[in-house]
Amino acid sequence: MDIASNGLSPAHASKLRLVKDMRERSALRELSNMEAKRHLAVQAVQEAREHLAHAEERRAKLEAELYREMLAADAISVCELQRRYHLIIGRLTDEIKAAQRVLDEARAAQEQAEAAVLEARSVWTKRSAASQKWREIDHDVRRITDAHFEAAAEIEADDEVLLRYRRGRSGQTGGERS
Repeated sequence: MDIASNGLSPAHASKLRLVKDMRERSALRELSNMEAKRHLAVQAVQEAREHLAHAEERRAKLEAELYREMLAADAISVCELQRRYHLIIGRLTDEIKAAQRVLDEARAAQEQAEAAVLEARSVWTKRSAASQKWREIDHDVRRITDAHFEAAAEIEADDEVLLRYRRGRSGQTGGERS
């Protein structure tokens, strides 16, 4: 947005700069919130991975144990071992599938959080640039206003000197005629 600095009053420029600064701070807070959500999503993915790995590890241990029992089949019947195998491994397989779903959901949430962070960062960058532009405009308005007041003061001083000079000359001219 291009704004002519010389068309604004200093008070108006300052108010607009403050509005832009408030929006920039708001965008920065939003970015911070999105970063926090992304951090939580990353943690959730890590926890889901660990849970999945733990479930797969338990399943592998139980499978190995059941195979050892099958080899030493004198203790219990093969049918009983197969039934236990299907029950235990089936339950663990379901747990692994559930853990995989949780991991997939956590990854999707992480991707959404990362996209939200990118969007929030983009908004903050734009608002930060706008705030900087309004700081520059506010500075220009103040500089122009100060220059205007200085010029007005100089003109007034010059007018006063000129008026004194004219009075002095008219006093001298009047003295020479008499």
